[in-house]
Amino acid sequence: MSDFEDSLNELLVDTFDTILKYEAASLKTIAGVSLTIGEAHMIERIAQLNDEATVSQIAAQMQLTMPTITIAVKKMESKGYVVKVPHAGDGRRTYVRLTDLGVRINRLHTTFHQRMVRNISDQFSDGEKDILLRAITNLNEFFRQKTRTAE
Repeated sequence: MSDFEDSLNELLVDTFDTILKYEAASLKTIAGVSLTIGEAHMIERIAQLNDEATVSQIAAQMQLTMPTITIAVKKMESKGYVVKVPHAGDGRRTYVRLTDLGVRINRLHTTFHQRMVRNISDQFSDGEKDILLRAITNLNEFFRQKTRTAE
């Protein structure tokens, strides 16, 4: 690998790892509960579906398998973050809904992301922000294409 490639590899791995550690530590502090990053992101997806979340919709949104989501929902239900509610007109369907605690966690997680982004953006000039957004957009698209071809 070239010096650029070595540096880029090291920077990508370190940045990804550091962001995950920062988010995990912050979630423990702000929520005051035993919460994983995956659970926080699933809570976020359920909130986006406005109380109409089914296991299959959550799986599609998160690009995970239905068995994985089913197991996660059971675990989150035992922690008091979600409840399963039968569909009023179709007994075969079940919705996954946030409890009051789940709503609180989602609000805190959303606030965390808003503050994180604001603190990061404060470090850059307007020109640097434009360059950063273009670079990260290109990087994101690269990984999205690789993910699609790997499926």
